[in-house]
Amino acid sequence: MDKQTVARVLDEIATLLELRGDEGFRARAFRTAARALEELEEDLASLIARGELRTVRGLGPATARVVQEVFETGTSSYHEELRREVPDGLLELLHVPGLGTKRIHTLHTRLGIASLDDLEQAARAGAIAELPGFGKRTQERILEGIAYRRRTAGLRRRPEALATAAELLAWLRADPSVVRAEPAGALRRGLETVDGVDLVAAVDGDGQELLGRFISLPSAEPGERTADDAARVRLGGIEVRLRVVPPEAFGAAWLHATGSEAHVEALRERAAARGLRLDADGLWDGARRVDAADEDGIYRALGLDVVAPELREGSGEVEAAGAGLLPRLLRYEDLKGCFHVHTTYSDGRATLKEMARAALERGWRYLGIADHSQAAAYAGGLRLEDIVRQHEEIDAWNAEHGDRLWLFKGIEADILADGRLDYAGLEEDVLERFDFVVGSVHSAFGSSQTEMTERIVRAMENPHLTFLGHLTGRLLLERDGYPLDVEAVIEAAAERGVGIEINAHPARLDLDWRWWRAASARGICAAINPDAHDAAGLDDVRYGVTVARKGWLGVRNVVNAWDLEEVRAYFAKRKGRA
Repeated sequence: MDKQTVARVLDEIATLLELRGDEGFRARAFRTAARALEELEEDLASLIARGELRTVRGLGPATARVVQEVFETGTSSYHEELRREVPDGLLELLHVPGLGTKRIHTLHTRLGIASLDDLEQAARAGAIAELPGFGKRTQERILEGIAYRRRTAGLRRRPEALATAAELLAWLRADPSVVRAEPAGALRRGLETVDGVDLVAAVDGDGQELLGRFISLPSAEPGERTADDAARVRLGGIEVRLRVVPPEAFGAAWLHATGSEAHVEALRERAAARGLRLDADGLWDGARRVDAADEDGIYRALGLDVVAPELREGSGEVEAAGAGLLPRLLRYEDLKGCFHVHTTYSDGRATLKEMARAALERGWRYLGIADHSQAAAYAGGLRLEDIVRQHEEIDAWNAEHGDRLWLFKGIEADILADGRLDYAGLEEDVLERFDFVVGSVHSAFGSSQTEMTERIVRAMENPHLTFLGHLTGRLLLERDGYPLDVEAVIEAAAERGVGIEINAHPARLDLDWRWWRAASARGICAAINPDAHDAAGLDDVRYGVTVARKGWLGVRNVVNAWDLEEVRAYFAKRKGRA
């Protein structure tokens, strides 16, 4: 039993307590314990074996007992007791945008709501609007949220799915019968949300015993066979699908389980044109298996360059592979820094120096500090005197450490409702003080598509604007983006030389990969920014790299894959328009 699985149980206990109406110390204690386990560097099994679990900061007597019970038995009697007390439907309501545990508890106790259907019925009858603290607009938003939930039910963001995949892959790879086990499907292709985790395992001998153990995993809900060579289980609410194959069929099975239907069909057509047959068990020349046991071998046997998993969407990649026109895609190792990170000067949880040291630890050459501007008062936006203090600290860092890590002076300036950038209305040219400016919308999401598009286009008329931040404003599995003519914004950005951010926070991944081929074709550069509020958040750039790869982007398309002097020149060229 790994620490992530135990932490999930602790988190759900906290949630169940809150849904039951307990928002006090007990719920907070379990939430704190879950975070403590996630951040634990020492091996959990070793701590328990030595009887030192209580020494972990954040664990108390009650939470430590639950941790030990879950670790040793796979379940928690306290967790099961709470699950019996709290209707299952209340947990589903947490997926409705705008509803938290406190409001769900109120809806349950005041209106008897215990399911999504109950919630919709009450909202359509107008009963929710009459509750204290709700109102008509909240009721309308709940109805919108229900529709969104029905549309996105069963989907998960990448971090959660990757963690589940890692847990199951570790279990598979520890099995002596497993020769190889790998992730596949939408997760391997790098999609921003997935409906489950697909795994493929090459098994030496009979795979039926492995499938039997898989559907009986103690940490998962009881599973089921879906075919002679496949099964599925639910782990932490995520469906996990496993296919087992003999080693000689692994390459074809992995290829089929990874590619979209359109991609696989294009490969089959190419095989047929060469007198071959491609199926999920191999590439065949009549009854003879073509000697291509891995994916790369199959692509080469079809006269193709190897297509990266992120590109296997059926969007012309097979034709490009046949013509030798696939791009050299960006890699995480190509990044030399990032921009758009927050510090304790605004709403960050790490100091400027802590963020800088974290960037050094990652081997980066530069880091762009971009705290919130003053209009974002709710996030501690920078006043003029704050800017002076921060820039003095940045100058001091650069004087001492700039030969190892250069700090750029940036700001995440709010794009105001009329399209002006924050600070732009002041007599003093405040924005001139910054090396770069990220312009983001944080308010007035209810504008029409025309209004929002005109607002952002007007912001780009300010020559200090370097990048557009989280362009569409979406929060994956929480809300759609605001209405926006993205094509018009891309056109305007290309004309004005404004870059567009790939906000790499896994809840955003915005601008979406589907727009980047068109944007890069117009000469627009991307900046992969983590929107980090602490040191660990810097690692979210990995998700942004996946977006860039799916968008067919390479080093020359991504500003923070450039050398320091190139970045300085890019910023200076944009500021030179002022």
